[in-house]
Amino acid sequence: MTSFPQHWDDGTTTDGPDHQVHWYDDRTAIVRQSLRTNFEGPFLYLLLGTERALLLDTGTRHANLRAVADELLAGRDLDLVVAHTHGHGDHIGGDDQFAGRERTQVVGLTVDDVSAYFGIGSWPDENGRLDLGERVLDVIPIPGHQGSDVALYDRRTRLLLTGDSLYPGRLYVADWPAYRASVARLAGFVAAGNPVTWVLGAHIEMTARPGVDFPMGADRHPGEHELELAPGVLTELAEVMAAAGESPERIVREHFVVQPV
Repeated sequence: MTSFPQHWDDGTTTDGPDHQVHWYDDRTAIVRQSLRTNFEGPFLYLLLGTERALLLDTGTRHANLRAVADELLAGRDLDLVVAHTHGHGDHIGGDDQFAGRERTQVVGLTVDDVSAYFGIGSWPDENGRLDLGERVLDVIPIPGHQGSDVALYDRRTRLLLTGDSLYPGRLYVADWPAYRASVARLAGFVAAGNPVTWVLGAHIEMTARPGVDFPMGADRHPGEHELELAPGVLTELAEVMAAAGESPERIVREHFVVQPV
């Protein structure tokens, strides 16, 4: 049984915990850092295998993620891997909270660090993998937003976790050629026999109105877009990036805005 909450903490209430936790299934937790703690309101993911757990991203430094992770993992005999979709501050800000935690490894932030840990032989053209124990994740390099960006494909749930490279919001592109190639490669991975149930990114910045985003820095999101994107949105992104050509341009679509930096 899988589910999403009827309502994510969108910053419109004045109280509540710093993190909203929702179990998508019994071994997959989606954690949203409250917009009250930081306007980025990042989404983090905890995936449980039989031997280890993966915490994907640690949010900003403005909230105590360690306490949340410890509570979610209490009573489970699992090592913990802390990894990242990419190296921007709103995704690595809580890393220091896991320093010294027993049975925990925090993956480094450089391309070499990421490649070495996940066994990526030739960045960005080869994929890596992580076996959590009866739960295998494919790790797909997708530079273009920051540089060490990866997407993770969970073979068990068929979720595709895309960080800041695809989510309902502004897709900031720092390296246009790399991003175009990454999106094409990611769409090709899916088309090659890796079916996706949902694409899950790291933020929500779009409203429920097609093509309309919240202002930069907004810490209240009344009427925001759903987190989950249908796999067809990735196909759409690949098509618009291919059609855009080599010159960076702002592209506004129903579920995302491509924003060259």
